[in-house]
Amino acid sequence: MHDPNHHASALLEGCARGDQEAYDTLFGLVYADLRRRARALNQDHAATLSTTALVHEAYLSLAGAHLALNDQAHFFRIAARAMRRILIDASRRRNADKRGNGMESLTLDPDLAMQAQDLDLFALDQALEQLAVAEPRMAQVVELHFYAGLEFVAIAQMMELSERTVARDWRTARALLLQSLGDIAAAQP
Repeated sequence: MHDPNHHASALLEGCARGDQEAYDTLFGLVYADLRRRARALNQDHAATLSTTALVHEAYLSLAGAHLALNDQAHFFRIAARAMRRILIDASRRRNADKRGNGMESLTLDPDLAMQAQDLDLFALDQALEQLAVAEPRMAQVVELHFYAGLEFVAIAQMMELSERTVARDWRTARALLLQSLGDIAAAQP
């Protein structure tokens, strides 16, 4: 009988050795999950990248690197971070295009110059970075659930925590992120 955990471990070890074929196989195994989450992220943020483009960009950004992966959770965290960075970069490019690629735009109401949706994406990234400093485990739960689209059961298994602990971390992290987002919005001129 084929043991899936042994197969995943062998792939992770291959990735650590720089085996591109192992990485391709591992990425293929999680491709559908990453596409599902990328689709949700694109809908949530009205990103200019298609679902397929987002997943493929994540693949390309990770494919050339020799990833020393500790476990499957580590792979999902890295993939989630890659998708997060790609979305933020795409949003920045889109905003630069909207604002004339660095040329100053004139408006009667400066508050209208920035799209609220884009501010939320940047603010969320900033809040998540702050959370990662204060509560790294909670930040990992957010990345795995929000960006990688994993359910609490899978996160609990990967992080060797109880499902209740993961759910509690998620609730607490959401509250901290909302508070941080409020602070960031209040600090905006």
